[in-house]
Amino acid sequence: MNFLYHGTTEVIGEICFAKCRSRTDFGKGFYMSDKLRIARDWAVGKPSLDVKVPTVMRYEINNAIHSDINIKRLDFSDPTKEWLNFVKDNRRKGKASDIIVEPRHNYDVVSGPIADDKVVDVVVEYCNGLITVDEAILRIKAMPNVIQTSFHTNLALSYISFTSYSQYNNNEWSEWKSSSELPA
Repeated sequence: MNFLYHGTTEVIGEICFAKCRSRTDFGKGFYMSDKLRIARDWAVGKPSLDVKVPTVMRYEINNAIHSDINIKRLDFSDPTKEWLNFVKDNRRKGKASDIIVEPRHNYDVVSGPIADDKVVDVVVEYCNGLITVDEAILRIKAMPNVIQTSFHTNLALSYISFTSYSQYNNNEWSEWKSSSELPA
């Protein structure tokens, strides 16, 4: 079985694109990692003004997604010029008069490296013409062997199933709870 993990501060029973953030690496979408450790870091690191519990959800991926000719995929294995330009296009702010439709591409699924927090600064410098694309790529320190996958359409979401979740309380992660045990 192939699993992907999503870390946040609440259990998400149903994915709603309207709640997804804009101006992210691969555009507005639902992001997951194949590494449990990364999803846990995302969950614990989420800022929250009210009391919420770091939560990691586990999703099973139907392998048929890889053979469905209707699924438009974009995969980056390394930080390349194409990857940087894609991230730049998805993160950039528009002018106040611009009408920007999210996501800013026509892919159902996008996967590629997760960059460290400095990517924002590098992308800004690159967008402002302060550094070249080659210099930007050299400065971006992608986390080794960690790929994020983002789902951008309901068609793509139809290939994943929420199976279970784990929560962080008292400095430890709970056992996996079934998706049927969702809190009311």
